[in-house]
Amino acid sequence: MCTDIPDEIVVTGIGAVLPTGRGPGALWTAWRETRPALSPYRDPYVRSRRITHFGHVPDELQKQGRDSVPHKLRKFGTPFTFNAVLAVQDARRQAGESWEAIPEERRGLYVAQDDSTDLSAAAFTKALDRARTDTSAQVGADLQRVVAEAFGNAATFNPFTVIRALNNNTLALVSIAERFRGDCAAFVQDAGAALGALERALFSLRHGHCDTAMVVGAGSYNEALKLAGLYRAGQLSAGGHGRDSVRSFAPDRDGTVVGEGAVALVLERAEDAVARGARPLVEVLGTRLRPALDGGVGPADLAESARALLAAHGMTPDVLGAVLADGKGTVHHDAVEIELLRTLLKDSRVPVSSVRPIVGTLGAAGPLAELALAPELFAAGELPPIAHLSGSPDEGTDFVTGSARKRRIDSVLSLHSTFNGFAGALLARRPHTI
Repeated sequence: MCTDIPDEIVVTGIGAVLPTGRGPGALWTAWRETRPALSPYRDPYVRSRRITHFGHVPDELQKQGRDSVPHKLRKFGTPFTFNAVLAVQDARRQAGESWEAIPEERRGLYVAQDDSTDLSAAAFTKALDRARTDTSAQVGADLQRVVAEAFGNAATFNPFTVIRALNNNTLALVSIAERFRGDCAAFVQDAGAALGALERALFSLRHGHCDTAMVVGAGSYNEALKLAGLYRAGQLSAGGHGRDSVRSFAPDRDGTVVGEGAVALVLERAEDAVARGARPLVEVLGTRLRPALDGGVGPADLAESARALLAAHGMTPDVLGAVLADGKGTVHHDAVEIELLRTLLKDSRVPVSSVRPIVGTLGAAGPLAELALAPELFAAGELPPIAHLSGSPDEGTDFVTGSARKRRIDSVLSLHSTFNGFAGALLARRPHTI
């Protein structure tokens, strides 16, 4: 063992609740088998002829998420925050029994969640249904009462339940249910939030603000107003290929399919992990997040940002073991990313793949899901292909198609873009301690 790198931060526990199932192993298997986990869109309160497919977390797994939360706290949660709690529990379990000895006030919690800042259609539907069946003197006349009911508390506007109705309470629910009382932060805005949460966790560990950091990414695009906005913006696939509708980098791509999920990672200083007998799974080096093309920054600038991230850790693009591209499947995003990859890799023959056709665009859970795949890549020594892609869209970039690429992988760069004009990168490698 070698622990001579004082700021080495490693992951020792991973939990995942995704459309592919529970745990990173389920995601890895689906990716290796090029088996998409996208299904016809369904919702008890919303009907749509235009939103055809979605990355739904399986119903049984949703039930497990709800059951993981103490009964008295369930009224304050939403399905994706329940999934977050379940993912945290799985990550804690993998981190080992000795993790439980870390004082609660030294446990940091850094949460990334999707930007559901509107009251959900489901909340108002339930409130209106209750108003229609109410036999009290106030029935049907008090709009404030209906709105309060939608916020989750008919008697008063309780701030905690207001946060619940806005789908932005992952930090609150996880901290209460799982006993985190230390340094904390919450970030909102799809994939960019996950990169921000990771960077804050790295900073806090390196500066001694906590002894362990739980990083959680959770959310769901299953909200009527959000889906309508993405459809109007031309971001979503028409679904003509069914569950195979995310055609990353393919000539016939016509948009992405969005989804839901939660991923939790236990981060620690490597020397602390080794001292308590934990097994480091992956070292997290750092992240970058900056405005993308929509914000006036071109592919060359984005490539330079990724190159700077590598250089900060003594690396160059040609030494990478693999690149996990975003591959949203939209005409615009993929065209920009192809140019970014061409500029960054420059005939280095570093293989490029993407897991996006398997689970769709996951929002805040996305970057953490790809980080959760890194230990699988290290152990298997292979990079699965991009599903549905039959030929490389660029002669100078080594896109993996058809079958898995066999090779030793010691480092992974994952690339991400958001719907609101930001792009980022995440760098990880095989731990020195294994």
